[in-house]
Amino acid sequence: MSAVNVICGSRRACVLTDASLYDAAGTIVGFELKAFAIESWTGVITGRGNWWGPTFVRTLAETFASFDEFLTRSASAIEREHRAAMAAGDLAGQTLIEVHAVGWSERRDRPEAYVLRSPSAFLDVDELPYVWRSLEDEGGTFHCAHLNAGELWNLHRQGAEPDVDWTVETFDPVRHGIPLMEFQRRQPSDERAGPGVAGKHVIGGALWLTVINREGVRQGVIREWPDQVGAPIRPEPLDVAALPKVPPSGFSVAWPFERFDRAVRAGVIDFATFDHDPAALARLEATAPAGAGLSRQQRRAAKAQARKVTARA
Repeated sequence: MSAVNVICGSRRACVLTDASLYDAAGTIVGFELKAFAIESWTGVITGRGNWWGPTFVRTLAETFASFDEFLTRSASAIEREHRAAMAAGDLAGQTLIEVHAVGWSERRDRPEAYVLRSPSAFLDVDELPYVWRSLEDEGGTFHCAHLNAGELWNLHRQGAEPDVDWTVETFDPVRHGIPLMEFQRRQPSDERAGPGVAGKHVIGGALWLTVINREGVRQGVIREWPDQVGAPIRPEPLDVAALPKVPPSGFSVAWPFERFDRAVRAGVIDFATFDHDPAALARLEATAPAGAGLSRQQRRAAKAQARKVTARA
């Protein structure tokens, strides 16, 4: 699936999209801007899934005089035409659509962002299909990939962890957005994207930034990737060793980096969840060499704890 990230603050909304277009087999067939600016009102249409969705909704959006009117009246037409396209067999391969509408609400004098999805595995449990859902329900942000605890830690080490290093009001597209999109680019598609696409890397070409505020819509490229049509996308791996030695923000105890990193590398702390076995952790810390992130007092306490754990085993 394509990368779509929406960060909507009180005076500005930022949309980050990649540029790759691919077929049902996951083969890259072209690169182009995926956030369509609307001439009849201030905002853009973008999305994921079958590109029929954003393409049709872009045309539909131009028939409305304002972003607010579009949100109020467009959903039924999108559902009707999407179901008709599926019935006619016009949507080869993947049939799901996920459409994002980000624009300036004249009625509320602020930027707003909404997402509409067709029936699919991407729907939340309580989410109805073909209904515009405000991103305020998702904390003002939308990211196309779930981030586990370890991945959030690696973003934090780059100064780009959501809700820790930035908020919707302080988001910097270059400082925070590029590491986020680079992470998503390295993630292969899962089975929900379709059997031909699952396991392949499909985020590439370029990273486009779209900014929407009261003055209008601005768009430009802030990162380019050396991808080619017809060739597989091969993202550069993250050089974890070169990242700053910053401890995670999401662990229950404030530990030095060396102490936490040693436990992760030893498999005592699960990288994806930060779950850990206190007994195994105590045994590991009891054998920690000098300078491994523990003070002499901490090492002495860890050894004592390890003896207690062994006695109970």
